[in-house]
Amino acid sequence: MNFLQPWMLAALPLIALPIVIHLVNQRRFQTVPWAAMRFLLEASKMSSGTTKIRQWSILAMRTLAIAALILFTARPLTSGILAMISAQSNAVAIVIVDRSPSMGALDDAGNRSRLELAIAQLSDTLQTLGVQRIVQIDANTERPEEYTDLAQWSRAVPRDVWSATTDIPGLLESALRYAKNNPSGNTTLWLCSDMNESDWRSRDGRWAAIRDGFNNLSPTVRFSILDVSSASGDDRSIQVIEAKCVESTQGPELSLSFRVDRTSANEDADASSARVEVRELPIEISVDGARTSLELDGPGQTAQINDYRIPLARDGIDGATRQRGWGSVRLPSDRNPANDVSYFVYEQPPPRRTIIVSESPEVISAIELSASIAPQQSIQCETELISENQLAALGLEQVGLIVWHEQLPTGKSLEILERFLASGGQLLLVPPKDPDETSAFGMQWLGWEVVSDPDAGSVPQPIDSESDSRTIARIAQWQNDSQILANTLSGAPLPVGQLGIRRICRVQGKLSPLASLPSGLPILANLESSAASQTSVPNGTEAGTWIASPNITVCATTPSDRDSTLAGDGVVLYVAVQRLLGLGSQRAATVRTVTAGEDRTRFDGPVELRAGNPTAPSTEYSLHAGVYDTQGELIAIERGPQEDSSRMIDDQELGQSFGSLPWARVGLNNAQSQLIQEIWRWFVIAMLVAMFAEAILCLPRWTRSAQLRP
Repeated sequence: MNFLQPWMLAALPLIALPIVIHLVNQRRFQTVPWAAMRFLLEASKMSSGTTKIRQWSILAMRTLAIAALILFTARPLTSGILAMISAQSNAVAIVIVDRSPSMGALDDAGNRSRLELAIAQLSDTLQTLGVQRIVQIDANTERPEEYTDLAQWSRAVPRDVWSATTDIPGLLESALRYAKNNPSGNTTLWLCSDMNESDWRSRDGRWAAIRDGFNNLSPTVRFSILDVSSASGDDRSIQVIEAKCVESTQGPELSLSFRVDRTSANEDADASSARVEVRELPIEISVDGARTSLELDGPGQTAQINDYRIPLARDGIDGATRQRGWGSVRLPSDRNPANDVSYFVYEQPPPRRTIIVSESPEVISAIELSASIAPQQSIQCETELISENQLAALGLEQVGLIVWHEQLPTGKSLEILERFLASGGQLLLVPPKDPDETSAFGMQWLGWEVVSDPDAGSVPQPIDSESDSRTIARIAQWQNDSQILANTLSGAPLPVGQLGIRRICRVQGKLSPLASLPSGLPILANLESSAASQTSVPNGTEAGTWIASPNITVCATTPSDRDSTLAGDGVVLYVAVQRLLGLGSQRAATVRTVTAGEDRTRFDGPVELRAGNPTAPSTEYSLHAGVYDTQGELIAIERGPQEDSSRMIDDQELGQSFGSLPWARVGLNNAQSQLIQEIWRWFVIAMLVAMFAEAILCLPRWTRSAQLRP
C-alpha cells in the first residue's frame, strides 16, 4: 500500500493522544480515605473487571478514530485485488509486453497503437505505485533487462510492433528463471497484451511447468494482465499465398495469389450483410519497384485472388542466371497498418531433379512417372534411376528428392543421405520386397502384411497366398493441413479417401502419421527420428545424432497394383511427389519466404534491406516483415497467418492456464480504476465506526432501578 501524500504519516504519533489524556486524567484526583465509603468500594469491586474492559475499549476506539483520520488524509493507494496490505506491495515489477502485429491496431482517434497505449498506461500505473525497480523481459532475446529508474525504462521500451508472433509461455519461462535467481520480498508481473490466442498458446504443454514453477516460489508472484484488445472499427488484412515466375506465350509472367480477410470489432454483426457488401477495394501491387493497382469488387469477409498475372521483363535481376525479383501487395491504410502489406519474392523455378534408388524399378514406376511430369511449363523435371553403389559418385547439390526403394541404408550411403537431409533435401522411403533387419534413421521395416477385413477395422494379417492381396482398405484419416496432402489453393481436398490399400509394410519407429487406415496404421508419415536433420549440421556433430525434422517421408506401401491403387488413382501420388520435389528443390533456390521469427540464422551475416521497415534495427530483421538480400539470397519475411485471426483467449482459458496462481485481467479503459485504487473511503468508514462505537460505550449504564425511579 502506498500514499499520494505520505508526509501526512508524520502525524501518526498523534494516535497516542487519547492514551496521554487518559493517564493525565487519572493523576488529576487525590485519594482520601473515608470510612463511610469503605463498604461502597467493596461493593463496586464486583464489577471492576467489566469497567476496565469498557474503559480500555473506549480508549481503543478513540485511538482508532485518530489513526483512520490521519491515514485518510494521506490518501492511501492499493493495486486492486492483486495487492496485499504491505508497505512494499510492488517492490519489483517484472514487465512483459506483447509486440505482435495485432498490437499495431490504432485507437479510435487513430493516433496511438495498442502497444503505445499499453506502455503509457503501464508507465502511469508504475509511477503512481512508486515502483522503481523494473525488470523488462525482452521479447526478442527472452532475457531480463533491469531498470532502476522508471523514466529510463519508459525511454528504453520499444514502441513499434514486429511481424512475429509473441511467445508468451516462453517469456513467462524467462520471468520464472529470473524470479528464482533473484528472490524478492514482493513481486508483481505485469503482462500487456491484446489477448490473441496465437500469442498466448493456451494449449501449450509448457503452461503446466510454468504453474508449478511459480507456485513453488515464496512469496508468490502476482500477475496483472492489462488487456488492450478493446477497439472499434473494421480491419482488413492481406497475405500473399504464392508468388512464382511462369512462362507463357507472351513471355515470363509473375503468377500471384493472395487473400484479403476482414475482421470486425462487432463479432455479433450480421454476417450475411457482410457477405453481400459490395465495395471496391484498391490494392497496390509493387514488383521490383514498379507499381500497379487492382480494384477488388465486393470483398466481403474474405476474398482470394489466384494466379493473377503480371508481365515481367526478360532480363534477369541483379545479374542472376534465372529470372528473379521481389515485391509487395498493399491495402489502403486502416485500423491496423501492420497487416496492410505482404511481401513476396519470386524466381524462375529451379529444376526438380529426382534420384531413384531401387532394386525393382518396375514396382515404383508410377513414382518415377510422377516425378518426371512437370506441373507447369516453366518447371524442368529430371529423373535418374541408379543403384546404391552409384550414389557416392553423384553430385546431389541440385537434387531435391531421393526415392529409396532398397534395404535401409548403412555405412557410406547413410552418411551421404544424412548430409543430403541436413542441406534441406527430401527423402521418400518405400518398403523393399523382402525387408531385412537393417535399421536407419531410428526406424526399421518389420515385414509385409495384408489388409484382410476393412469393415472390421482393417486389421492386417500375415500374407498366406497371392490371393490375399486382393482385399482393399480405404484411407480413413489424413492431414489436409500438411504440406504433402494439403488442400488445393481453391480449398478443395485431395481425393485421399478414394485410395485403396491391399498390403502394408509394418514400421518400427516414431512416426507422425499423414494418412492412416481405419485401424490407425499409418500409410504415409513423417519420420521423427533423432537421426534426421533439421536444417544444418552442427559443428562436431556425428552422423545419427541430429534433431528430428519432417525431411523424411515414409510410405508403408508401394504403387504396385498388388499393394495399392496409388498408380490407378494417380492424382494423390502425383501431387504428393511434386510437393516433395517443390520442398526439396528449395535447397537450390536463391529466393526464400519464411515466417517472421522462425529463421534467424540467415541474418547473421551482411544483410541489405530491399523493402520493409527502414527504422527496424538490424538485430531484429528476422522479426520484421520485408525483403532482405543476404549474400545473394533474397528472403521475404512474412507475418504468421495466425496473426490475422480474431480468436481471443477468454477468462476460462486464462484460468486453466494460470491455475491457482493469483491473477487478474483488466481492460484498458478501466485499467487505472482497477489496477490503482484510492481506498481513503474505507478509512473514513473505519473512523466513523470507531466514533460510533466510542459513543455507545460512553453511555451511562442502564439499570432496572433507574427505570422505576419517578
